[in-house]
Amino acid sequence: MRKKTIYTILVLSVLPFFTSGTFAQEVTKISPYVTLQYFKNTDDQRILQTTLTYSKNRAELPLSGMEISFFTGADKKESLAKVLTDNKGVARFELSTDFKLNSDKDGMWSFSSEFKGNDTIASGTSEVTIKDVRLAMTLTLVDSIRTISVKATVIESGKEKPVSGEAVKVYVPRMFSLLPISELTLNEAGEASVEFPADLPGDKEGNLTLVARFEENPAFGNVEKRETLKWGLTTDYSVPTSHRALWTKTAPKWMIYTLSVLLIGVWGHYLFALISLIRIKMDAKRKAKEEYRI
Repeated sequence: MRKKTIYTILVLSVLPFFTSGTFAQEVTKISPYVTLQYFKNTDDQRILQTTLTYSKNRAELPLSGMEISFFTGADKKESLAKVLTDNKGVARFELSTDFKLNSDKDGMWSFSSEFKGNDTIASGTSEVTIKDVRLAMTLTLVDSIRTISVKATVIESGKEKPVSGEAVKVYVPRMFSLLPISELTLNEAGEASVEFPADLPGDKEGNLTLVARFEENPAFGNVEKRETLKWGLTTDYSVPTSHRALWTKTAPKWMIYTLSVLLIGVWGHYLFALISLIRIKMDAKRKAKEEYRI
């Protein structure tokens, strides 16, 4: 009886350590952020993109190599594909043009993505509901006035209906980002226009790419139209061979002169120190000979 009591006390004393260790593992499990986005590019290609990240030390870090499952449908989900995230935590799936999507009574498409999780990362899902929109961009030049016109329509009950009150942003791609040109609001006819500036630099031939898009629209997602034409100023970015700059093969003269003076000063000090050491050694030998003679 005494042995039983001792064993019971030992078990009860060790049990909290196991439960606390299990609880600690559950607490330290990573809670990911799952974000699903819908894209429709200028070629009418439809793309689903899921970004899988987590937060650490106030920084958002990607989760790469994780399997993301894509689905379509609201009540009855249909599996589309399983894609691994890249080094940026992004998984992309392109819907084929001949793939028929089932829409609800309002003409909305439902998509979802799911990450099932693992031993160290919790599971997560994200959903998005999209209505297919047709975005058209027309560029006209009349009496040196450049005009950008956009039009957006949707199909409801088999009929084309204009989209009104929505914002369409117009950009011109630059080297590192998009340059905003204007933000248009569609009228009752689903149309809007803006005059394009005539002082934007293009390439050597004056070509510019114009982009009109819906951005993170709650009904349409991300939809864009692009077109390239000669609406920019001709610009030659080539550098003459005689030009001297920090980014060319031949350094500027002022840099060569400054560096030469600094190097001469440094090596001059080394030479002076070496000569001084030799003279000190010679003086020491001379004094030693004089003392020996005395």
